[in-house]
Amino acid sequence: MTAFSKFKVGLALCCFIAAAGCAKKEGPASVATDPNVAISCIAVMPVQPSVDFEEIISPAEKKTLKDGSQVMDGLLKQFLTGKANARFVAEGQGAGKRTEGVANNLVNARQIADQFKCNAVLETTLSQYADRVGGPYGAKESAAVTFTYRLYETGSGKVLCHGRFDEKQQSVMDNLLTLPKAQSRGLNWLTAEELLREGVKERLGQCAYFEGK
Repeated sequence: MTAFSKFKVGLALCCFIAAAGCAKKEGPASVATDPNVAISCIAVMPVQPSVDFEEIISPAEKKTLKDGSQVMDGLLKQFLTGKANARFVAEGQGAGKRTEGVANNLVNARQIADQFKCNAVLETTLSQYADRVGGPYGAKESAAVTFTYRLYETGSGKVLCHGRFDEKQQSVMDNLLTLPKAQSRGLNWLTAEELLREGVKERLGQCAYFEGK
């Protein structure tokens, strides 16, 4: 190996280590509870499939997004059960009816919250749900997931927590900043459901209102 080759390898290794150190420090800070807002319970609305008005998708893509929304409904229930005083609104139950591309407005949210004797509502939209093509150790196409959420108090309409998760899984070779995540995932390519589960845990885990029972 020439001196120049050794220099390039060393430089790459230094960048790798530096990127890994920086990546571990990334991520938004946790959101604390507001002492002036007392939450009785949280009405969890069904996840809404959401498509940009200017975006045209096929019937198959629309079905995939709807199926992904139902998957996320289950993941939210798993995450919130035992962590928050959550009441889950079934699809088609009052204002909880799933309507593609249309967010529930505050009036409807108040109605459903009153029905469940709650004063807070969790609304979530899923705009991307693409599964990997291939296996856990060799994917031709990686999984991609995008969702947003907001938790608000229905009396004032004040948003207590909100967040967005938008990730298309990358290899460490493509992006050194993915090293910490790659290590936690065992260097595997995730399915869309597995990536979505991580996103729910990561984003909603930053909101202190989901910690209480």
